[in-house]
Amino acid sequence: MKRALGFSACTAIATVLLSFALTSTPTTSVEAAPTDAGPAASSSATPGSIYLTKAAGGAVLPPSVDDAEAFCALALACRDVPLFPPAPDFAGCVKSLMDMLSGPGALNSSVTIRECGLAATSCKNLRTCLLKGADPKVCDGFAMTSDTPIGKCDVDARAVTCWRGKVLGVRNCGMADELCVVKSGKADCALAGPCPAGAKDEWTCAGSRMVKCQDGKFLSIDCKVLNLTCNSYTDDKGKQQVGCAPPTPAACKMTNTYTCSGKHAMGCVNGKEVKIDCGEAGMTCADPKAPTEKTVGACELPAPTDPKLACDPKKFEAKCDGAMMVYCSSGTIRKYPCKSIGATKCVMEKGTGPRCG
Repeated sequence: MKRALGFSACTAIATVLLSFALTSTPTTSVEAAPTDAGPAASSSATPGSIYLTKAAGGAVLPPSVDDAEAFCALALACRDVPLFPPAPDFAGCVKSLMDMLSGPGALNSSVTIRECGLAATSCKNLRTCLLKGADPKVCDGFAMTSDTPIGKCDVDARAVTCWRGKVLGVRNCGMADELCVVKSGKADCALAGPCPAGAKDEWTCAGSRMVKCQDGKFLSIDCKVLNLTCNSYTDDKGKQQVGCAPPTPAACKMTNTYTCSGKHAMGCVNGKEVKIDCGEAGMTCADPKAPTEKTVGACELPAPTDPKLACDPKKFEAKCDGAMMVYCSSGTIRKYPCKSIGATKCVMEKGTGPRCG
């Protein structure tokens, strides 16, 4: 069930360490969505998405806990989809997702997570969204004995990452007018034609795109996918960098923190000022010098209205109550009904606690 804040209508590079869609995991970390933001970016976003509309103005809308719960319930329950939870347990997944999408860096977070994960209501429509039109069997029999993921291109210019016969991610190069190329076992999106003589092998801006010459091809990341533009800036160490940033004129000095302005938080992403709309998500700006268990990203969740619902996340043991998961979220006891994603039961997994099944 999707509620408030627009997530049901439409939302870091999210690096995930554990896959529950597979029976085991690769020896190297796998990016949750090598299709979206950052050095692995691309794909299509939902037209009119509230997240992308806000991104163009340099603003981040954090998710509701309800939508974070729905994402994590699906990520843990759907065993055969190219989506990986940011933590192996339900409570940890919800907290990690809220942290990831409630700070300045959320502007560059995965479109796949925001447009597929937080909008899906079943394993079937989540799988369809994540595959981006690719054949579900595209990785069958591929990379079966490899310790690391291997990339391949399908017939429609999608860059597919496979491991042990499973799809780990799909990047639709054609959506950004790019071609799929494979080098050293990695599938990337590149612009047509060879690199011009003298082109550098480091990321630079070309309009809204980040481009880089590698092995004779122009690798490309189109920031327009995120409703952002490519920006050149100086980092906190004085080094020149480029990255996707809001197309607003509000430049800023790169720091690793944020400041509070009423219920909003103000931060800096790739040289441009970013506002986190904590107030619109029913939260307040968290004190950057004194985070609490209710702090998620740059925001602070409200205390439970009923004192009996207060809990210590470090001591509370998540459990099943019939077909419902009961857990401690940022100091508040919450219950998630598995029927919300079409599941019929709650099952306890050894070492990770409850999940829907």
